[in-house]
Amino acid sequence: MDLSKLMNLPVVDSHVHFWDIGSTENMMNIAREARYHRVNVASIISREKVNFNPEALYLKAKYPNLFYAFGGLDYSAVFMGSKQAEPSLPEQADKLMGMGFDGIKMVEGKPLAWKMLQIPFDSDFYEEFFAHAESLGLPVLFHVNDPEEFWEAEKVPKWAKERGWFYDNTYPTKEQLYAEVENVLNRCPNLKVIFAHFYFLSADLERAARLLDEYENVHLDLTPGIEMFYNFSAKWDAWRNFFISYQDQLVYGTDISSGQTLEQAVARAWLVRNFLETDEEFPVPPSADSLLGQPEAPLKGMKLPPIVLKKIYAKNFERIAGKKPKELNLKAAIAECRRIGTIATQLGKIKPEENSALRIASLLKQ
Repeated sequence: MDLSKLMNLPVVDSHVHFWDIGSTENMMNIAREARYHRVNVASIISREKVNFNPEALYLKAKYPNLFYAFGGLDYSAVFMGSKQAEPSLPEQADKLMGMGFDGIKMVEGKPLAWKMLQIPFDSDFYEEFFAHAESLGLPVLFHVNDPEEFWEAEKVPKWAKERGWFYDNTYPTKEQLYAEVENVLNRCPNLKVIFAHFYFLSADLERAARLLDEYENVHLDLTPGIEMFYNFSAKWDAWRNFFISYQDQLVYGTDISSGQTLEQAVARAWLVRNFLETDEEFPVPPSADSLLGQPEAPLKGMKLPPIVLKKIYAKNFERIAGKKPKELNLKAAIAECRRIGTIATQLGKIKPEENSALRIASLLKQ
């Protein structure tokens, strides 16, 4: 897994998670060993912590030219019984942009998260938010759905079931989630969106093509889900032609987490890049994390032309989110960390000494 043997091109990882400021050194080691030009940290919502925006703000403050950040929304009012978000979602979007976030991350389309909120994306609750994001040109990194086998008891992988990712009839179906999002896209055809994990369409080339043909501002990221790369390999010629045809709408990402070991994270970075750059047949690296599994069949790389790789690795994301990360408004960031820390205390799930948002507010002030 020697990344130095791959092409010397600028690479922006559009989809990375940072959970804990105690793992800052590990995050920096990952960025260095993965040979990244820049990294986008994607926050997500949390019942206990509200979201991981403070952690993302911390990285932006400490390394302002290295990290983009896509902020998570605040559903704490909903968790406490309200039927509306407070502040409203459009107000939240304005505040996040004002403090220096580069976009919005939504994991709310993962069936587990959707069930937690039980708010359809085409409902009144989200209508003004998506319209506002469209009007601002605000990019949304949107996780919608999961692999189709997660709905089938006899097919769901053991590792997924252990994480609660088996979806019985109490969860929305895959088609229900697609229908909700399609209604959003029809209302907001210019919404700038990156669907995480290839929108879980790697088993349906025709549907993926129709999506990108119909919505020119829709993009698909290449974060594993390892099933993606096996599906791509199974129809190698057709998918390689797809990648070349839709080169302006594909974005490099890995879903690396700061909680992973350096070896696990580099394995993800290498796997995606080796798949895109070479025509080798190769297995999932033994050092990969458990979410990538160790299936028997090899992957077959696509060996895309350099002009295509340049777009997928960096140019497309820079066009979507900006050529460099937005500048942090430190005063606003400190105020937001204090606000989130106060709400986390009210939610009653976190002990004061474990309140990372308040700790980060103090560090940012220093």
